[in-house]
Amino acid sequence: MLGRSVDLKMQNRSTLSVIKDIFFLFVSAGLSGNPTDLEKRYVAFGKNFIPPKKAKTFLQLVWEALQDVTLIILEIAAIISLGLSFYHPPGGNAEACGQAAGGVEDEGEAQAGWIEGAAILFSVIIVVLVTAFNDWSKEKQFRGLQSRIEQEQKFTVIRKGQVIQIPVAEIVVGDIAQIKYGE
Repeated sequence: MLGRSVDLKMQNRSTLSVIKDIFFLFVSAGLSGNPTDLEKRYVAFGKNFIPPKKAKTFLQLVWEALQDVTLIILEIAAIISLGLSFYHPPGGNAEACGQAAGGVEDEGEAQAGWIEGAAILFSVIIVVLVTAFNDWSKEKQFRGLQSRIEQEQKFTVIRKGQVIQIPVAEIVVGDIAQIKYGE
């Protein structure tokens, strides 16, 4: 039994040696770098490229800004304020209604009661537009930076037995990549 396991170990060692030799030859040579071979690999496996996500439109960013809980509360308060400013009790004396609340209300203040609700709504609109514009400009800057990085980023591969640096988008299936610490 012991002799048989030693034979298996020797057989495995020789198989591993053969695999190592074959792999070493492949690692030392890499791809041929022939343009037709590279093109066949592009066609068969596709390019090394992840298409960017579709950019959000300005209206989508406005909608996202409107989803803020604080702004929703302010919108509701503005609508209630506007509704109450235009509401007049039917058949009742408007002066008595104002005095029952404990305050003295003059005619000009009663006519301009809608301004508070309108001011709140105007403020919410300004905040939403500024937030959406800031998000839009940040996204635009990020996409520009991302495309610049993709164009400038190089990767070390072995082709024709030589170590070369190529753009990441030009890596194909079968390239032998040299990975360094931090990459």
